[in-house]
Amino acid sequence: MKSLSIITLLITAVAFSISVAVGYLHLYNVKQINDLKVQNKALTEDVKKIQQQLAKSWNKDNKEEHGHHGHKMGAAEDAGDWPKFHEAVGVIKFITEDRVIVDQEEMPGFMRAMIMSYEVEKPDQLKKFKENDKVKLKLKETATDLTVTEISSAK
Repeated sequence: MKSLSIITLLITAVAFSISVAVGYLHLYNVKQINDLKVQNKALTEDVKKIQQQLAKSWNKDNKEEHGHHGHKMGAAEDAGDWPKFHEAVGVIKFITEDRVIVDQEEMPGFMRAMIMSYEVEKPDQLKKFKENDKVKLKLKETATDLTVTEISSAK
């Protein structure tokens, strides 16, 4: 009887030790999960900040460089053959209040495939789109800028 009580006591002690260990392991895992959530949130915020900085940078670059798309302005272009209109197809990479960054396909005879940041004339058009949507853009080219006049879904 005495040995049965000792065995029962040992089994109870082992079971208690296991439950304490499992409890600590659970708390450790919960802490790790919470730490990962905090890190993920911080990384997400960092990515958004970088995307916003890129959008601002591309906006500045577009105004400085993309007005002529790598070609020199000739007399006819200087004379006021503006605006010119183009169509582009691409995938939305980022949307801001009034701009869209698009990984666009080649526009034969005008622009090679590239990622572009465009100002949108009517920003309300952007509300129905999200990142990774394939879109068709109608672009207005002036002597210094390319602007989206219309954006629609491309399937």
